[in-house]
Amino acid sequence: MKTIIVKKSLMYRYQTIGQAVQDAEAGDQIEINGGIYEEIVDVSKRLKLYGKGDVTIKGSVFIRYNVNAEMCNIRFSQGRGLYIKGNLHLENCVVEKQTGSAQVTVNFGSLAMKNVDILGSPAIPYGLRIDNGSSVMLETSTIQHHPKAQIIVQNSELTMLRSKLLEGQANGIFALQNVKMDLVDCEIHGHDKAQIVTANSTLSVKNTLIHQGQGSGIQALEGSKVIMDNCVVKQHVSTDVIVYKSELRAVNSVFADGQGKGIYVGELSKAIIYDCDVYGHAKPQIFIENSRAEIRKCCVKNGSTTGIHLVNEADVIVTDSEVTNHKLFHVIVDASGLEMDNTVIQIGQSGGIFGNDHAKIMLKDTTIRELGSHLVYLNNCRLFTDNCTFSHMEGNGISCIDSIFEIANSQFVDCVEGPYSILWSDKSIGRVENSQVDETERTFFAITNGSLIEIINTNLSNVKLGAVVQENSNVYIQGHVDEVNWQRDASSRIVNTSTMPPIADEKIQRIVKIISGPEAVDVEELSKEFQFPDELLVEVQTMIQNETIKKTT
Repeated sequence: MKTIIVKKSLMYRYQTIGQAVQDAEAGDQIEINGGIYEEIVDVSKRLKLYGKGDVTIKGSVFIRYNVNAEMCNIRFSQGRGLYIKGNLHLENCVVEKQTGSAQVTVNFGSLAMKNVDILGSPAIPYGLRIDNGSSVMLETSTIQHHPKAQIIVQNSELTMLRSKLLEGQANGIFALQNVKMDLVDCEIHGHDKAQIVTANSTLSVKNTLIHQGQGSGIQALEGSKVIMDNCVVKQHVSTDVIVYKSELRAVNSVFADGQGKGIYVGELSKAIIYDCDVYGHAKPQIFIENSRAEIRKCCVKNGSTTGIHLVNEADVIVTDSEVTNHKLFHVIVDASGLEMDNTVIQIGQSGGIFGNDHAKIMLKDTTIRELGSHLVYLNNCRLFTDNCTFSHMEGNGISCIDSIFEIANSQFVDCVEGPYSILWSDKSIGRVENSQVDETERTFFAITNGSLIEIINTNLSNVKLGAVVQENSNVYIQGHVDEVNWQRDASSRIVNTSTMPPIADEKIQRIVKIISGPEAVDVEELSKEFQFPDELLVEVQTMIQNETIKKTT
C-alpha cells in the first residue's frame, strides 16, 4: 500500500485526481492537497481519497459496482452528483450545488456518511436517493433545503444516527415499497409537506424530535409499520401522526401543540399507544376511524375540541389513562365500540362521553367528574358500567335517548344541587343495580317517553325524589322502595318487584337479544323461562319493533 500525492503544482507528478486514481493500485491512498479540481472522478478499485487543506472537486463522482472506497475532508460542488454502485465511506465532507436529479445517489450499493452536510439548491430536487437493495447509514450528518424530498428511498435500508433533516420545500423522508428505516437521536424540522412519508415499509424512531412542519409529522400508508419510542412530535399545521391501513406502536412519546389532530388511525389500521402524552391540538387529539387501538397509561389533555374521537366501527380499549380539560366532549363514540378501564375523565367546559349511532360503551373502574355538561350522553347506544364513579355534576349526569344501559356497582357523589336529574332516560331500556348516591337535593331519575327501567338494590333515600316517571314509562324497583319518594303521571307505572324472584345480571341483555332476533317470539314461553312479567316483555317487544333497535354486539 502506498500514498499518492496530488497537488496543483508542476513540482508534482500528479496534478489531477483522475490521473492518480488511474495509476493507483487497490488499497492505495490518495492525498489531495488544497485547491479546486474541475474533473470527473471515477473510482473502480479499492482506494482511500482524502483532502489535505481546502479541497473542492467540481465534477461528478462515480463509485463503480462492488468497489470499496473512502473519501474524507472534501467539498463536492457543481458536478452532476455522487453516484454510488459500490460501497463508499464518506466522512467530514460537504455536497452542494450539484445539477443532477439528486446530489447523492446510491443504487445497488452502500453508503456510510459521517459528519457530512448535503446542502440543497433550487436546481436539484433531492438530497439523497436510495434504491434497489441499497444500504445507507447517516451519522451526525445534515441534509437541508431541497425542493423535493431530502431523502427519497425505495427497496432499501436507511439508518440515521444523531442526524438532521432541515427545512425542505417538500418531505424530509419519502419512503416507498419495502424500506426499512431506523432513526435514533435525530431531528426533523420545518418541511412544507409531511416530514416523513412511508408506504409499505417499516419505520423505527427512537429519541427523535419531529417538529414545526407545515404538513403532518409522520404519514404511514398502505401496509407500513411504525414503532416510536421516546419521541416528540409537535407543532404541525396538519396531524402529528397519520396511520392509514398500517400499524403504529408508540411508547413513552409526546404529541403536542398542533393545529390539526394529534394522532389519526384510519381504514383498518392497528395502534398501540402506551405511556404517551397527547396535548394542545386544535382538532381531536386522538381520532380512530374504522380501526382497532389500545390506549394505555396515556394522558390526553388541554385540547381545543375533543380528546378521543371514535367513528365508523372503530374498536378501542382505553386503560389506566387520563382525559382532561377539553372544550367539547372529552370522548366521542360514533358507531363504534369503546372499553374503558381504570381511567379518569375530568375538568372540561363540555361533557365527558358522547355516544351515538349504535355505539357500544363499556366502563369499568372509571371516574368521570367536574364537567360543565353531561358526564355521559347517549343517543341510540348501549352503555354498561361497573364500579364507576360519577361526581361533581352540574347538569344531567347520564342522559340516555333511545338507548340500552346498565349501571352496576357505581357511585354518584358530590352532585351539585340543581333542577336537573342525575339520570335521564328518554325512550330507553335500562337498569341501575347495587349503586350508591350521595345526599343531594336533586331528583335521581327522570324517566320519559315510554322508557323501561329497573332499579335494583340501590338506596335512593338521600335524594329529593327517587324518580319522576312520565309519558307511558315503567319502572320496576327491587329493594329500598318505601323510604324513597316517587312521582309519576297517570300513564306510567312504578312497580315494586321485591317479592319477585331476582333477575340475573345478564337476563335483560339476553331477553333483548332474543326479541331483537329475526325469529318469532312466544312471550308466554319467554316469561316462564326467565321468570319475567308478561306485560313487561310485551312492552319491550313493542318498543324494539317500533324503533327497530339494531344489535351492536
